[in-house]
Amino acid sequence: MSNNNLIDEEVDDLEIVCTLCTEKIINAKFARCDSCGKSNHYNCAKITPTEQRSLELRSNRRLKFFCNDCTNGMSALPQILSTISVLQDEIKLLRQSISECKHRDITSVDQQPQDFDIEQVIEEIADRQMKRRNIIFHGVIESEKLNVAERQAEDVQNVTKTLLLFNDNCPNIIMTARLGKKNSNKPRPLRVVLDDPRTVTSILKRKNLYKGPIGFSSDKTLQQRKHMLSLKNELERLNSIEGGQQKTIKYIKGCPKIVDIDLSKSLNSKNPSTSPTKSGSTTKM
Repeated sequence: MSNNNLIDEEVDDLEIVCTLCTEKIINAKFARCDSCGKSNHYNCAKITPTEQRSLELRSNRRLKFFCNDCTNGMSALPQILSTISVLQDEIKLLRQSISECKHRDITSVDQQPQDFDIEQVIEEIADRQMKRRNIIFHGVIESEKLNVAERQAEDVQNVTKTLLLFNDNCPNIIMTARLGKKNSNKPRPLRVVLDDPRTVTSILKRKNLYKGPIGFSSDKTLQQRKHMLSLKNELERLNSIEGGQQKTIKYIKGCPKIVDIDLSKSLNSKNPSTSPTKSGSTTKM
């Protein structure tokens, strides 16, 4: 378990509530989080007698206590740092693309404003975290039933048939939602929310093995879609300058980049989970 900071004292006049059982702590030993200060009963925090003795030391105490919220926050830190790294790569690539635009009078990307809105970055990270459980399906026949619940049930049934091709047991579908206004010519994209982002990653890595009529992709944020559009425009410009398809877009460590075709083939031989498509588009499994 996490290191715990236990306080061996009785509670008199102070009204302290255990955040796990939500009951007041009265004349009882309890643990106070070393990070946020929240308190938990020994039993609620499932602290062993050995840990209690170690954590009740008045001096030279090395054991620390972190509540569930703080522990979960720490476990999510590597993913947050990874997302920040990807965002930094995308910002760097955007700056490089700007510096290469010959139709603009730019001699150095350093001349561009360097404003950095940390709140926008945090919002982007949160949005990406939320979308990690989502898959966007394309081409799923749209029900004509009037009842919303019946239409959603039919969507779940159709999606389940596809998901079963990738898993012996169908993943738990939390909800589904059609995107955009209804079009009589073709079905709208369908957002499917699963219970585990690892399942989404597993399915997307193997999607090129699926040869059926339904397409599916990751659920990208607005910033990711803008970045991809910028890359496609830059790719088209570079290929037109070089007289033919010399470059393509390739996902490298989760970040789309413009690379030479020969380099893309080399990367693909090392990492067969991704493959380039024709100019101006990419495929990420």
